[in-house]
Amino acid sequence: MRFDLKRSLFLSLAALGFIAAAGTVNAQNASAKTYAHVVSNEKMAMAPQNRNVNFTGTNALYTKAGTLKGARVVASKATLSSIANSNVSTNNVRAYRIAVTNRGSIYYKVVTFNGQYRGWIYGGKDDSDFAGGITHYTTFNNQSLSSLTTAQQNATYKIANPGTANDGKTVTYKSPAWTQYKVGRAITDSTPYANSVFKIDQVGTRTRENDQWVHIYDVNNANSPANGWILMSGLATTQAPIADNAIQINLVDPTNNSNVVKSVTITRSGAQKGTNFGYYSNGSWTMSQSDISSIQNQIRAALNGTSYGLDSLSTAQIAQIAQTNFGSSTNLVVNKIANIADNAVRINLVKPDGTTLKYTDWVKSGANKGSNVGFQPSGNTLWSLYSGDQTSIQNQINSALSGTNFQLSGNALTSAQMDTIARGTYGG
Repeated sequence: MRFDLKRSLFLSLAALGFIAAAGTVNAQNASAKTYAHVVSNEKMAMAPQNRNVNFTGTNALYTKAGTLKGARVVASKATLSSIANSNVSTNNVRAYRIAVTNRGSIYYKVVTFNGQYRGWIYGGKDDSDFAGGITHYTTFNNQSLSSLTTAQQNATYKIANPGTANDGKTVTYKSPAWTQYKVGRAITDSTPYANSVFKIDQVGTRTRENDQWVHIYDVNNANSPANGWILMSGLATTQAPIADNAIQINLVDPTNNSNVVKSVTITRSGAQKGTNFGYYSNGSWTMSQSDISSIQNQIRAALNGTSYGLDSLSTAQIAQIAQTNFGSSTNLVVNKIANIADNAVRINLVKPDGTTLKYTDWVKSGANKGSNVGFQPSGNTLWSLYSGDQTSIQNQINSALSGTNFQLSGNALTSAQMDTIARGTYGG
């Protein structure tokens, strides 16, 4: 009996000991699953423009700090990586709150400019700079006015298509569109400012789109509500009155037809305002060969020294000029050219439809930039090439045309083609 009692007591104590040990294990498991908690959550005090950030793609976006109980993923790392590489400024990101957990981790609350994604993201352990899932981001790159041509800096402009469209080129903005969070338009309708004359005082490009924006101001009203940012392509240059017996050919950039590189004025004695420069014949508009040659030469001279060229007029361009009325202007698109060596001339090989097939740079040792490739023989209207140069140029052109399904007639340059090349200048 006594033995059984002691044994019974021992078993009861052992059972209690087991229960206590089990409780200890359970307590340890509960401790291992404890979540972090926030010890501070504050609105960020730094200037708004200094809180523009971009995702790094190394951390996901959560409904709350990722280590807090109940945190759910708003956007995965892959999604944020895609946003980070976006070429649309609506995907710019602003940070606006900062939280610190009891573990010393920093989380930032962020939102994309279009409001599609909002949440908390890990930001490292040091609140002196953004880290972890986000990094500083410049949404707009200010540039010097010297990034514009002298003509663009000195020109006056009008809004090309006044109206209400929110497309970056119809109305003006307080900042270039979508480069600052919730900073919108300066005006919502540019119609009342259709006749306002503006100049440019700032210029830059949006980081994601790499498009050119300019800040304009009304030359007659420094406090005009329309003063603000607009796409360069949304402006049209104003111009001085054109003589009644002249036409003005504006040579414009192929990627931005509002950018007038140079202008050429063609005057004809006795011409009447409103009449066509050329004439209609055999179902198409054209000009005399002497007018075509004269205009081509003036265009070449005007573009010499620029990064643009137009060595020959296409059939469509000839028709365009021919239909231009005296007393008015027309815009002619020119070609953007790569750098040309000082002792080389670029020969554009043009197809019958007026489009450029390709080009070849012919180099002459010892040639000086700006000097003519050929010469004008005494008493001749057409220029010529030196005999050795003619052979070399013909061979190079024939080689460039190999495999293109195009060739020089008889594999030789015509007198007109030699005239065109001879008038060209080295470095152009």
